[in-house]
Amino acid sequence: MNTLILLASTSSSSKLETEIKNGFTTQLLQWHGLPKSLLPISGRPALSWWCDVAKTLFENVYIVANAYNYKHYERWASGHNFPTDHILNCGVSTGAASDIAFVHRVKKCGTGAMIMGTDFLYDSDQDSWFVDLITELATKQTTTNHLFTYGADDNNHSLLLSTISYDTLESLVESPQNSTLQDATKDNNTTSQVQQPSTHLYMDDSLSLDAYISTWLDYFGKRRNKSSSSDKTDVLEVKAYARVGLMGNPSDGFYGKTMSMLISNFWAQVTLIPHDRSEPEYSNVTIMSNPVADPRRFSTIDSLANLVQTDGYENGDRLLLACCKVFYCYCNKARINIDTQQGFKLLFDTNIPRQVGLAGSSAIITACWKALLKFYRITAEQIPLEKQASLVLSVETEELGIAAGLQDRVIQAYGGLVYMDFDRQFVEEHGYGRYEQLDVSLVPSLFLAYVARPEDSGKVHSTVKQRFLNNDPEVIEAMEQFASFTVKAREKLIRGDHHGFAQLMTANFEQRRKTYGDAVVGAPNLRMVELARKHRCVAKFPGSGGAIVGMWDGSDEATCQQDLLKLRHDLESEGYVFVELAPMDGET
Repeated sequence: MNTLILLASTSSSSKLETEIKNGFTTQLLQWHGLPKSLLPISGRPALSWWCDVAKTLFENVYIVANAYNYKHYERWASGHNFPTDHILNCGVSTGAASDIAFVHRVKKCGTGAMIMGTDFLYDSDQDSWFVDLITELATKQTTTNHLFTYGADDNNHSLLLSTISYDTLESLVESPQNSTLQDATKDNNTTSQVQQPSTHLYMDDSLSLDAYISTWLDYFGKRRNKSSSSDKTDVLEVKAYARVGLMGNPSDGFYGKTMSMLISNFWAQVTLIPHDRSEPEYSNVTIMSNPVADPRRFSTIDSLANLVQTDGYENGDRLLLACCKVFYCYCNKARINIDTQQGFKLLFDTNIPRQVGLAGSSAIITACWKALLKFYRITAEQIPLEKQASLVLSVETEELGIAAGLQDRVIQAYGGLVYMDFDRQFVEEHGYGRYEQLDVSLVPSLFLAYVARPEDSGKVHSTVKQRFLNNDPEVIEAMEQFASFTVKAREKLIRGDHHGFAQLMTANFEQRRKTYGDAVVGAPNLRMVELARKHRCVAKFPGSGGAIVGMWDGSDEATCQQDLLKLRHDLESEGYVFVELAPMDGET
């Protein structure tokens, strides 16, 4: 027999499920509605302790759920590497016999099947005899049915396991019976008593909430080693910094060339806290919300409404979730072994201004990525920096559908000042571009100004991307022009020609204004550039809009500080924020 059917179709609630439903503490609320078999035992759903073993013993494992608990089991399957099409929804169960017939009708159990309940909790240390029994039964071809019961009281046995022949399955399909399994097979079965599982009290319908919390919530915890040389204990705090696009943007998303620099003024920090073996959630991964960026608690409902009105519904948690998923899937695909036995808590903090094109979301993802690299001890030899940048980009573009280019992820992977060539043929062949790290000291003193209350920076890209995909000659030519500015800017910096670099910054902005139009560029952005030019400065967008990066370009050095001070005052008087930039030298 190569098929196991686990029945979770009963509509009646156990005592434990009822007591949880009637409680409203923070702990109980997170368990509301969960079937008993999906309640946590030492950090894992009870069902997982048996199902992980069962998948190695059977070719097919099916779970029969009902219309009320199906979504719970489907969600469990999605998170535990269990095929969701093996979770079968019987609607409203009319009895175990009909549920088993339903599985055979839909999936065809060719050699018969073994039947169990989903609330079986497997203890590999004390109940290895059960696997031996399963293994022995699986090799036998039989035309009879066998029921295996347990219980210390001869008059009160509980059913643990049944083996049902193919002929019986066929008869159940042909003549549906709304009955128990025992009644449906009573004319052709034998019953044997087996050893009582060490976990039989958990399977008892009379299990109380108090007993569950005191005995079963961390049942396996006592067996975890107190320490292990492979355990990580250090809290990891990893920063990724904001960046300014100095030249060529936005051509990074159009196979162009750009130059970008990290700044130490703003950063995102991800904190990874490894679980200790003493914790029931030792293997769990928990994404903790940021109370400022991702609040879950509000002083009043009007506070909730006001915050949503300002910040919208999208939050940073999704960035961490998507990053962890891409990281794990890539390691799995690349056959990079990571030990998933130890879990962690993950949270982020950031002071990067939102929606002003400084790569704030990319910084959060990059910091998360670097924290995962450290936790799982993965080196740049295993995942090269250029590949890391492409993977971080895929978190936003492929997982979350956020419009983005490679520039941000490259600079946050490499650090310092980087010249980037996104030649189309090279990128399509390798999945990344050609990158050259330059000396940060080549860059003149820069300032940043940004809108205090910005709109979504993603809107600035407008329809240009689609026009590019449609081979619009005007857009193609514009992106080539941006790329040429970057080539020239690299030469100007190497030669120390800051005035020439400033002229290219102006050219970059004017080309962007021409390509996107003033309506898309936006009046607040145009005003910042206008004020900069009023005080002998040049400026351009460091990203997709909402901020400008600039430099003084006057002829008399003696007026530089006074010009910048006046510019600052003018910007601040109109509600903008002014910052003198501090470059971040070297790798982050």
